[in-house]
Amino acid sequence: MEFSEQDYKALIDTEISVDVILGHTDITVRDFLNFSEGDVLGLNKVAGEGGDIYVNHRIIGTGDIIVIDEQLAIRVQDSMDSEKVVNFFFDEKSL
Repeated sequence: MEFSEQDYKALIDTEISVDVILGHTDITVRDFLNFSEGDVLGLNKVAGEGGDIYVNHRIIGTGDIIVIDEQLAIRVQDSMDSEKVVNFFFDEKSL
């Protein structure tokens, strides 16, 4: 897809929401309703495997979960190529 420099400049300042998913699991509603403080919910990933980075519900990369000044962060290890990301945002914008 071709886009103008003006389109690119307009896109580049657009705010996006980034989600990092640590893992997932499937449970019943009954099990969910029986959770109480201190219970543990296992996820589908092995410890140290990192998280998946999503933008608009689409995975764009993976990274390691780290702590910086007592806050969680993600160190990007693998990400979608920049041109693909820009094209993805233009496709989303046109919907």
